Amino acid sequence: MRRLRATRRAAIATALAAACLPAAPASADVFDGRIAFTSFRVDPPAGVQRSGDIFSMTLGGTDLTRLTSNPEPDRQADWSPGGTAIAYSIRKPGSPINYEVARMTAAGTGLRRLTTTADPQASSQPSWFPNSKGLLFRRSGPGLTSSIWQMGTAGQMPKLRYQPPNPPLYPSFSPDMKKIVFTAVTSTEGDTDRGIFTVNADGSGLTTVFDVPGSYDSAPAWSPNGRRIAFESNANIDGANPEGDLEIWTMAADGSGVRQLTRNALHDEGPAWSPDRGRKIVYTSGPDNLNGDINVMTASGRQLGVLQPHEGRDESPDWQAIPAPKTARRCGSVSSRDVRDVRARGIGMICLRARSIARRWAKAGRPTRISRFKVRTKDFGGTTRVVMTRRATLGRQLVTFLDESG
Repeated sequence: MRRLRATRRAAIATALAAACLPAAPASADVFDGRIAFTSFRVDPPAGVQRSGDIFSMTLGGTDLTRLTSNPEPDRQADWSPGGTAIAYSIRKPGSPINYEVARMTAAGTGLRRLTTTADPQASSQPSWFPNSKGLLFRRSGPGLTSSIWQMGTAGQMPKLRYQPPNPPLYPSFSPDMKKIVFTAVTSTEGDTDRGIFTVNADGSGLTTVFDVPGSYDSAPAWSPNGRRIAFESNANIDGANPEGDLEIWTMAADGSGVRQLTRNALHDEGPAWSPDRGRKIVYTSGPDNLNGDINVMTASGRQLGVLQPHEGRDESPDWQAIPAPKTARRCGSVSSRDVRDVRARGIGMICLRARSIARRWAKAGRPTRISRFKVRTKDFGGTTRVVMTRRATLGRQLVTFLDESG
């Protein structure tokens, strides 16, 4: 992959906002939580044009929950690192085309508009800082060169972060907050040719990591460890995509090790990694841009299933990370009890026992104490994190899991 000349990089870097960012926290244990996405499945009232709403569901495709119900479109959901909030784009009040950025809780409450952009400009495509202290977003509109902006989590202190030479889309920080990845429109007219770029947090080192001339390379997403980037592209490399439709790909963060994961005649777009070790990828797949379902596959491309299929369009999935206490053993799930991803810690707390305790807790009606374990629960928008602890002779024992009983 090619790099821009040093002189051009230096000129571009001068547009970077000077603010220094605190380092992102070290990676921590997390559960794979709910999947948020935009759906056009709701029939609008008579005379109202169909528009998208934000929904969420479990990894198994259960407990489908509508989070927004505005007559105007809501889209591009992005989970906060702690799994308690969602940033997304809302239709700009009074505008038929432009957007603003808003946020809400994981349950769809506490709506708060974060940007107020001068007409006829727009703010959209928010992504949280990995350290939870701010958001990146795209600012665009007629008479304005599209650029990457940042703001606080309540919308405070919005300012220019970076001005690339080509119009940017979908900016996001790497997990260590050392780089920003984004798509840029490289076609001189229209939006037919895109490439994927990274830039250092200080604005130096603008690098083209994937750009096949004439192809639509877009929607980059960092893996949880920051080593790989998933994206969509209709490139036909070595004849592996003869249909020339969008497929899901991954590559190393420097653009090497490119892999095409999907190989079909469908429209595959918008990948997002599972937050727990990045072992899965969720994305949209369908016959065309107006029809698609949320799909899940392994990070190597093995299909695992379709979630909540219907005739219409589901798109832009994002995967919730639910913080998990540090554990030593991963024990799987408890069948038929909506108890998923049981984990354990402590001497004597083997997986057989951990699963048994979790099963008994669910069967007993989810009490606050069971078998001398103190039970603490926290709701993350319909999925509950359960942490059970007790003092034993040889130290503290812990059992933790997700409860998806709704």
